[in-house]
Amino acid sequence: MGGRKKSNGSVRSIFMHADAADLWLMAFGFLGALGDGFSMPVVLYVTSEIMNNIGSSSTSAADSFVDKINENAVTLLYIACGSWVACFLEGYCWSRTAERQATRMRARYLKAVLRQDVGYFDLHVTSTAEVITSVSNDSLVIQDVLSEKVPNFLMNAATFLGSYIAAFAMLWRLAIVGFPFVVVLVIPGLMYGRTLMGLARKIREEYNKAGTIAEQAISSIRTVYSFVGESKTQSDFSAALQGSVKLGLRQGLAKGLAIGSNGIVFAIWSFMSWYGSRMVMYHGARGGTVFVVGAAIAVGGL
Repeated sequence: MGGRKKSNGSVRSIFMHADAADLWLMAFGFLGALGDGFSMPVVLYVTSEIMNNIGSSSTSAADSFVDKINENAVTLLYIACGSWVACFLEGYCWSRTAERQATRMRARYLKAVLRQDVGYFDLHVTSTAEVITSVSNDSLVIQDVLSEKVPNFLMNAATFLGSYIAAFAMLWRLAIVGFPFVVVLVIPGLMYGRTLMGLARKIREEYNKAGTIAEQAISSIRTVYSFVGESKTQSDFSAALQGSVKLGLRQGLAKGLAIGSNGIVFAIWSFMSWYGSRMVMYHGARGGTVFVVGAAIAVGGL
């Protein structure tokens, strides 16, 4: 039959165990993550004002200089207070709703498993350890996604958008020249994330195999002792872990390449400094603005 191929899941399925209280927690956590992400571009903007005030100060206008510095210092204090509130909402709300939804998912998961017939365990489950491991691991993965991955994604997305908005607002000529470099900064992170997800999935499968061997040996420890199977159990367990060792080496290599590729930031900084100097000489740009626009381009891309 030409039926449609069913998808394995979607992003919405992660939040399927949320109730009304969780929706409110996620809403406040969403606002907190956005506030946390936008705080960095705002700090960069105020920093540019401070640097420009310091660069253009003179002894004849000392009172005006002090007033401007005090005003910017108070602004930074307000930003710090707002950032504290936003970070608290981000951390508390997402962690709280992750725990609530993971607990609810564990209960429903176990209830669904217990409803199955005995034949299901004979045909689809190789051991009791697989059921126990799947219940705990799957719920922990969902909890980790809700408590860390989702707020980090929202925060980074807000930082990305806010940094480039601030850069274009302060000095659009320099920002539009540095904007194409975002591809060079983003692509290594995307490649590393995709590779890391695949390797983490394979490592988890290898650990499950080793855990199954250990669980079977411990559950029937008398039989193992009776047939003097300690050495065989150890060799089987070690062989099961060899796959995870190789995958761990590949994971480290991928992480090293991704982190090392961030060195391109220094090349971008050199170009931004050169072009920024021309903006200062021929277009009347200010040094603090040039520096902060370059920082916004780099921070937003990372």
